[in-house]
Amino acid sequence: MKALVIAAHSGHELLLWKWLRNERPDFVVLTNGAGSTGVARLEPTVDNLSRAGARWIPEVVQPVADADIYRALLEGDTSLFARWVDALAAHVVERGIDCIVADEAEDYNPSHDMCRLMANQVAAQAAARGREVVSLGYPTVGHPSPPARLASERHVMVELDANELQAKLDDMHGYARHFGGQLEQELAGFIAEFGAQAYGRECLFAAQPTRYELAQPPAGKPAFEVFGEERVAAGVYKHVIRGSHLQAVADRLRGATRR
Repeated sequence: MKALVIAAHSGHELLLWKWLRNERPDFVVLTNGAGSTGVARLEPTVDNLSRAGARWIPEVVQPVADADIYRALLEGDTSLFARWVDALAAHVVERGIDCIVADEAEDYNPSHDMCRLMANQVAAQAAARGREVVSLGYPTVGHPSPPARLASERHVMVELDANELQAKLDDMHGYARHFGGQLEQELAGFIAEFGAQAYGRECLFAAQPTRYELAQPPAGKPAFEVFGEERVAAGVYKHVIRGSHLQAVADRLRGATRR
């Protein structure tokens, strides 16, 4: 199987630690992971991918700063996303890709949600060119191996033995410790909530349309809106990215890719 992974941020490759070693996919990262710190995180990700045997392909998608994605969303500018979708769809067709794997949309980070939306558009565009692919998603902030979903949804699961799990956790902690701050806090919170053993299963679920593609409202206020409001109140951000911004871009992007 020839696979392509589309990840919103550097570091997401560690969530697929063993799957990457099994499948050795092509891999793109949308952002350089700098965030508000201005410190890019690409170098460790490239090293992680190399050790896993995956192939980083920046010639297809050259990562940009998180701020560039946020600006595009706030301004309703689809040009960056449309260019990426076109390049990725062409890569899927030219390379004979069988499977696309990407972040799930979890209302946690707008870049994650856009990543899933784009992956769906890439799969649709490739199908229109005669290349049908399997499309899968993986949780980035939710439970990595949720029992209820495993019981009810089509999925692919890779299990790690005790040594592999420890190596994966060591890599995750080392990565978070290297950059500190929010990454360390997030990882500590996830492990406290889900338990370290939850990361001993890597689960990829059949991809679903995002709520933006279905034009559905969120069940509650998205976490990225709450976080954005807090950052604006603290003087860190000037604007809050809303679900309506993603909806507007999603509508225009789908129109652009259909033409």
